[in-house]
Amino acid sequence: MLALALSVALLHLEEPPRLRTISRNGAAILVERMPDEPMISVQLWASARSVPETSKTHGWRHLLEHLIARGKGDLDRRLETNGSYLRARTFRDAMQIEINVGPRQLDLAISAVTEILRPLETSQAQIEKEVDIMRQEFATYENSSRLNSAAWFQAYGEPGLDPFGKLETISQATPDGLRDLQRKHFYPENLVLSIAGPVDVKQATALANAAIGMKQGAIRVPDKDRAGGKPGRVETDGYGEGRAALVGSFDRPQTVGALAFALSVGSGEEGAFVTYTPSIFGGLVIVGQTEKQSGIGLKIDGIGSNDWPHLFALGKILARNWIGRYLTSASGVAYFRGLLLCQSHASRPEAMLQALDRLTLAEFTEAGQSFSKEKAVTVVGS
Repeated sequence: MLALALSVALLHLEEPPRLRTISRNGAAILVERMPDEPMISVQLWASARSVPETSKTHGWRHLLEHLIARGKGDLDRRLETNGSYLRARTFRDAMQIEINVGPRQLDLAISAVTEILRPLETSQAQIEKEVDIMRQEFATYENSSRLNSAAWFQAYGEPGLDPFGKLETISQATPDGLRDLQRKHFYPENLVLSIAGPVDVKQATALANAAIGMKQGAIRVPDKDRAGGKPGRVETDGYGEGRAALVGSFDRPQTVGALAFALSVGSGEEGAFVTYTPSIFGGLVIVGQTEKQSGIGLKIDGIGSNDWPHLFALGKILARNWIGRYLTSASGVAYFRGLLLCQSHASRPEAMLQALDRLTLAEFTEAGQSFSKEKAVTVVGS
């Protein structure tokens, strides 16, 4: 009995110290202790379920991200003077504000989160100034992003609009419109605060709850899946080419199979890229290249029956590495777990790994065939 008790205790100690908490207002908190990490990553996530992209407000979420990330005006600079940094990104399913601080600076990061969550104070002049800054960002829009954007719109129409947006619609934003957008985007039920690094789990959870768990809740907006994606061919002004497979939830065999296939096909190809953002909703796994206008599609169409076993073995290795890279650093853990948690409180990266482990050659082959010209979105640069 003593030996059994000791073995159970040791097993408990070896488990990753991780705690997920759902606050009374519906906000979710995820804290994972990673004692050997040199920094703490604190990431605020806000689900976009309440504020889908539309043709009239295309890119407003991106503009809002720019404005709130400034905090009271110079939050990024103040963090940098303390050896910390802030990064903000807008995805189709969520907005992410990432704050990385030193091992003893968790209070600093939580204070920054609280500042970001303040109601937006802006003017039309400030909006116009920010739009001018964003013009520079648009000028550096990568070819791979242009190909991805075109593929998504071909597949899903308005629900697939690139959250990067368009300057024409972004410039139409108003202070009142952005404040309303912020209020809906940051309903407590849409929020997740994911923390990873050398932290005390209980203390970090308490601090996180004070930041996002005390705000009054609202009526949760039901999730709406991006279902019914359609294949086809589309041209865009980006240079290169790509194939995009229509996939479902991140933990389905067809999705992990498509990711594994794309990684295996793209490996060794100069200028190749593979794009997939884990989601519980319908999406795309995209493999393409930006060094030339053709090659990836020809490679996919030329796959023979004898090629599948090798691609299967290689793809599983590459897909496991792709998933694993997010689970070995504080920033990666807070990203992957936060992204999934703000879509569904039951979603975990381990489900994707389990689906990959169970993936069969037949399932992989079927997923790979979803990249064919008949079933996929083919995107070609002009």
